[in-house]
Amino acid sequence: MVDETVRMAKSSKSASDAPRTSPKQLPKWLPTAAWSVCLGGVAIALAVAVPRLLNSTANATLPAPIRVVLSGQPTWLPKDERAAIERGIIKSLASSPFDRDGLIAAQDVATRCGWYSNVQQVHRANVDEVIVEGSWAIPCALVCDADGEHLVDTRGRLLPRTYPTGRGPKLLRINGVTMPRPTTIGAQWTGDEIAAALTMATLFSECAWRSQIAAIDVSSWTNDGTVNVLSDKNCKIIWGRAPGKETASEVPATQKLAVLQMAFTQSGRVDTGAAVLDLRGDLTCAR
Repeated sequence: MVDETVRMAKSSKSASDAPRTSPKQLPKWLPTAAWSVCLGGVAIALAVAVPRLLNSTANATLPAPIRVVLSGQPTWLPKDERAAIERGIIKSLASSPFDRDGLIAAQDVATRCGWYSNVQQVHRANVDEVIVEGSWAIPCALVCDADGEHLVDTRGRLLPRTYPTGRGPKLLRINGVTMPRPTTIGAQWTGDEIAAALTMATLFSECAWRSQIAAIDVSSWTNDGTVNVLSDKNCKIIWGRAPGKETASEVPATQKLAVLQMAFTQSGRVDTGAAVLDLRGDLTCAR
């Protein structure tokens, strides 16, 4: 028994005296390599997943209905015209909220409708909302010909509204035009006679007696470059040449306006109840 104990002690001592083996050290480059592998995997995953995600989003169907906002929409815009613009814009948009071609097509629709003098941009405020930004045309007068009364803006652009003779809104009429009507909505009605009539309309627009002026007649324009004004009581007001184009013997437009204003102030009528007024000279002739 004693021998066995001694033998075990010696064995234990021998084991403890044996040289210890230190653990192997990992190479210093290994963690860096591991991170590189991980990052590479993430990059590959993103390269595969992101295009799929974008493709999936681009092909996603938009919620319905899409709301079209016509920024700065004037109160006079007819409801049917507004609805037509909105329908055209919605129809031109693709199902993708990222589709640029659809927005370009929508801008073209807004431009061709004729009610804008300039369309600056069409953009999305949300996936289900499209905003049209631009400058609206300002209806100014009705140009009358054998086919009816055609609405034009302050620049003489043809707007998308034609009325039967005598059925148009209470705007200034332009009679006696010789230049043909434009064939395209939004195109400008050319000719010096139209330009002269629109200049006259601008002169009258802020006058208190504007509602008593029914029409500007340019039928004599091709003969002598003059225009006449018709009151709502059928008085013919001989105006003369267009503002700024007066001859040396003719009083300026400001003096003619002053005469009309005085007549309105004194009698309540711009035409003083006369059948004819001649404003061209220093003395106004009424008959």
